[in-house]
Amino acid sequence: MLVVLPGIEARIIEVEESAKAPPPYSPIIASCAPKLPKNCGDEVKESVLGLEGSVPTADCCRQLVRWGKTCHDAFVQLLVSREPASQKSSIFTNSKTIWEGCVDVEESSPIISSCAAKLSKNCGDEVKQSVLGLQGSVPTDKCCRQLVRLGKTCHDAFAQLLVSRGLKEVFHFRK
Repeated sequence: MLVVLPGIEARIIEVEESAKAPPPYSPIIASCAPKLPKNCGDEVKESVLGLEGSVPTADCCRQLVRWGKTCHDAFVQLLVSREPASQKSSIFTNSKTIWEGCVDVEESSPIISSCAAKLSKNCGDEVKQSVLGLQGSVPTDKCCRQLVRLGKTCHDAFAQLLVSRGLKEVFHFRK
């Protein structure tokens, strides 16, 4: 760093790498950070960094999935920016494993199981295709009525899980 004192002198001061300011938070991290409790953020961080024996609890997994993939990915990018290059590959691998494991935990949550058991497979598929925005996919009136009877809580749980899984098969509806 160059320090110039007008009329007196100019000095070059070496700044240690650790003393440099951390990279600024992205707008995504700034909006996501308050939505994940600190204890869960710590659990996810330790797991993603591969600290021995660290695995997020089921509760933190559920909160991570509710936090969303976009927030998770931004968080991982922030972690990667602060770690040595030699660890980046394992961080990304751990991140994917943690995310998929947490989605599995959320999928097996009582609310998802309870809601899915009350929706026929055919209607579940129609709703899933519609939520994913697949061209020309609109649930039939019969399926819409089924979904409405389940309520907004079930609809929101299905939608959140579907978004977290992408196009993978998610719901196990009754036959």
